[in-house]
Amino acid sequence: MFASLCCFRTQPLDQGQTFPPAAGQQSSQGGSKRDSLRSIEEEPRSAGYASSGQATSPAEPASSQTAPPAELAPASSQAAPPAEPASSQVAPPAEVSNSSKATQLSPFSPSGSIELPESLTSGSANPDNNIILMTDGYKFSHHKQYPVSWMPPHARPDGGDYQPAVFLPGKNGTPGTQVLSLKPVPTKADDPERVLKITIITNVSTAVVRVDRAAESDQVDATYEGKPFTYSGEAKQFIVLALSAAQAEALKLPADCSKIKFANCDESKLKRGSALNDNFEGGFNVSYFTPRAYSDMFGDLKGDNIIFFGLQYFIKEYLAGEVVTLAKVEEAEAFIARYMADVRIAGPSYADGYDYTMFPRGDWEAMVSGDYDATGAATGPRGVLPIKIEALPEGTIQEPGVCSFKITNTHPRFFWLPNFLETLLVQVWYPMTVATQAREFKKTIQAYSILSQRTSPFPTSMGPSEFTESNIVEDQLSIHLAQVFDLLDFGYRGVSSHETASLGSAAYYTAGFEGSDTVAGSRMLLQYYNEKIEGLQGPEASFKGCFEQGHGATSVPAAEHSTITSWADVSPNADAVLYEKAEYNAFTNMIKQYMPSFCVSLVSDGFNIWNAVTCLWSSDDVSNGGDSMKGMLAERLAKGQLTLIRPDSGEGIETLPQLLTILHDVLSEHWQKYLPPLQPIFKPGDPDEAKYNEVVGKIRAKLGMKDGNPFRRCTGQQLRVLQGDGVALDTLGDMLASLLANGFCSNTVHFGSGGGLLQKLNRDSLAVAFKCCAMYVGGKNYPVGKDPIAGGKKSYGGNPAVIRGADGVLRNRGEYDADGQMLKALPMSYEEFVNGVPGDELKLVFESGEVKTEQSFH
Repeated sequence: MFASLCCFRTQPLDQGQTFPPAAGQQSSQGGSKRDSLRSIEEEPRSAGYASSGQATSPAEPASSQTAPPAELAPASSQAAPPAEPASSQVAPPAEVSNSSKATQLSPFSPSGSIELPESLTSGSANPDNNIILMTDGYKFSHHKQYPVSWMPPHARPDGGDYQPAVFLPGKNGTPGTQVLSLKPVPTKADDPERVLKITIITNVSTAVVRVDRAAESDQVDATYEGKPFTYSGEAKQFIVLALSAAQAEALKLPADCSKIKFANCDESKLKRGSALNDNFEGGFNVSYFTPRAYSDMFGDLKGDNIIFFGLQYFIKEYLAGEVVTLAKVEEAEAFIARYMADVRIAGPSYADGYDYTMFPRGDWEAMVSGDYDATGAATGPRGVLPIKIEALPEGTIQEPGVCSFKITNTHPRFFWLPNFLETLLVQVWYPMTVATQAREFKKTIQAYSILSQRTSPFPTSMGPSEFTESNIVEDQLSIHLAQVFDLLDFGYRGVSSHETASLGSAAYYTAGFEGSDTVAGSRMLLQYYNEKIEGLQGPEASFKGCFEQGHGATSVPAAEHSTITSWADVSPNADAVLYEKAEYNAFTNMIKQYMPSFCVSLVSDGFNIWNAVTCLWSSDDVSNGGDSMKGMLAERLAKGQLTLIRPDSGEGIETLPQLLTILHDVLSEHWQKYLPPLQPIFKPGDPDEAKYNEVVGKIRAKLGMKDGNPFRRCTGQQLRVLQGDGVALDTLGDMLASLLANGFCSNTVHFGSGGGLLQKLNRDSLAVAFKCCAMYVGGKNYPVGKDPIAGGKKSYGGNPAVIRGADGVLRNRGEYDADGQMLKALPMSYEEFVNGVPGDELKLVFESGEVKTEQSFH
């Protein structure tokens, strides 16, 4: 029962919106229900054969958790016929437990079950993560490219000519510049005509200066001995630096450069032509993340259909806590010098090409120490990223173009940091796109459920049982439970990495589905989305409770080809006739081994799927000394258990109705004898009603019926075909249309999707982007945006607040026309940037190393 509560709700949903979202919202906009109606008219296409290696399938919903009363038969407004045998309507007895659940005695649990180890519910970041190196390579050069630069408050212009010094004197108790190291600049050391340069890395700058040999009369201002030192001299236009012969060699300088002279100016901080750098105070960079448009498999969508999900994982795994340490800074400096090396300098002199000019070590060391203002004392927290992230609540439904989250540096020194982190944070596109796609899968199945007049197998005490648009939109409990295994996640082996599997499978659950063979998904939710919800009691208060007590993420015993085909001898001289007997023995063994389990899934196309369904599934043969297949299926039917027949080859559009037709003939006792009369599903006057009636008439004629409900279904929905091959968003509708066109209800088939669910998508599917939208400098707002003349990638100019309109739809603040198109953006002023905007849906979720808003999957 608690499985119904295992969905992702992070905020009150207004204006009739639901989450997990329902098909009714789409069909009410002229969407998938009518599109599905058109496609039912198509006859099945000719077969084409493909294969995949998927193995398992999750179970049917809460009937395995609760024993519903005998009135499980579909509700009808008309007088009910004689009921199906009661044995087919009840769930397995409570004492029958799934063999996959641990039952051994444990000293840690008085109930006899093994306690869930804390290691499964407490996520910890990988200590090998180095946030400095988790970006695009070209971004290493960006800290010098912005129209602002930063100098310490005690070293800024105070009138007159000003140049940002490399060596700053101490002032008012603050120390002078801390020189961290001197490094060479990529050069051909054997070129006598070369210009001599060095990189000076300080606690304020990574400056490249041209050096000359100092005159003998020039007084030395400082001596560099290969280790950090603090400059204790005065403010000077030129600096004279003494070097040892070894240091001169290390800097790729001629041996006679024991005393060098350079202009005391960091040219990289002179932003010539910029109107934002008058005071060298840096600034606050606001950058935002948004899905810009629907494309690929989402090309027909309009309005708010995008599910925002996954940010909290990235925050906890990569951003939270002390993620900037001296060891990681040193690791990054060594790597970047080589990664950004001048490729013209290789061979024996390869080290002469190492480039240290790209790395703002002083800024990263300031994060390590917390000495953001170069005063010698910490003014910020140590070891954390000086950023804040404001985001929509995860699980929110949004339109393209709306800001999902934005990131801002919390100290003006680190204006370059928000976009430096873009590479990592843009990866939220993946769970967001999977969550959106899972919802579209669900909406498609819902639409065909409405058209085939599906009913829930759960009692009316749980709510209405008819799959109607209103019942789906209201997310009635009986309807919700009936759908939790309509789509199964088979994607673990089909994705690119374990982390991808974790994010993708977790995103699958946001649609309200509960059956996944991708173990990584539920493990991720336990670790990163498991905070107990304040004010809620019982198992629904956390994902752990839903997982343990509500079984809100689950799999079932299932065969794969190896466990079936290994029973047969397929050597060159083997008798193929014996395959059938071997396969039958494998089938009966599988069912017998897991007879107590609520659900068993049996792959049946190892040799001949048609023979398996026609002859083996319905066989009375007991010659192997055990129970017959038919007898065990009858026993499972009597106990209210679910049995799945899985084909894994062939063209689903053709094979599904063929297999169901055979099953209807050879296992007729498993099929519901009485089908409730068809009910009106369109509003009065809807022109699609006549078209629907015409299609239904054609289906009846194909089945030799004059009237009545032509959409056949199994008793208690306890025998189903599991289609796990070739299932993607662009194929699912055709498969369902083929079912209905051949007189079968949508609930006769479970669908499992692997690569089609978790891998057949990319960042362009929602055109996700991360853009700088505003700079705040000196108490002023400078909107930033892009508007390419070629079109297609215009961004919001300015810092957006996200406001929910009277229609319940979220939009970036602005002026809109009647069609919802923005006429004028209304970005946040400096005062609003500081104090906030009333009604802004973006909430602070992370700041300076701390998770500020814990969001839970429940």
